[in-house]
Amino acid sequence: MIVRKFTPLLIVALALGACSEAASETEMQAENAAMADRVREANEAGLPLREVVPEAITYPDIESHDLLGRACSYAPGTSMGVRVIAREVDAYMKIDGEMVRFAADPGSRELPANSRTLYNSRQYALRLAIDEKIPGDETEDTMYGGTMWLYDQLDRVVYTGSGTVSCGG
Repeated sequence: MIVRKFTPLLIVALALGACSEAASETEMQAENAAMADRVREANEAGLPLREVVPEAITYPDIESHDLLGRACSYAPGTSMGVRVIAREVDAYMKIDGEMVRFAADPGSRELPANSRTLYNSRQYALRLAIDEKIPGDETEDTMYGGTMWLYDQLDRVVYTGSGTVSCGG
């Protein structure tokens, strides 16, 4: 009779003993190293690169954001459609139908019309460069060759364009 009472307890005790075998120290280290590698890979992968194609800034955009006055306007290639308007304290670019405002980096190098080489927004960074003055330019504004780069939050180039820069105001 005593054997019958203790048989279920013996079975439960054996089952718990089998489940409670702890992994060895080397197994735990291997599991931890594998998990650390998976986390490192996930962190290094980052977000997928999303190329940006800025749209031309129209006159209604200029009026609604009060962008008239002293500035440099960047147009890529031979296009007359301005993609960036850079001023002393800010710059604007039209991305996905929205006018995106960039704040000037006051520590960056100054360009003509008191514009700057670096501007930052919440999602992007904008870098501008101006080359030599275009020869034979007799207009009121000064014309240069120039390049613009747009960087994402991971400091990857998502747009670059070279063309004409008109500075004045």
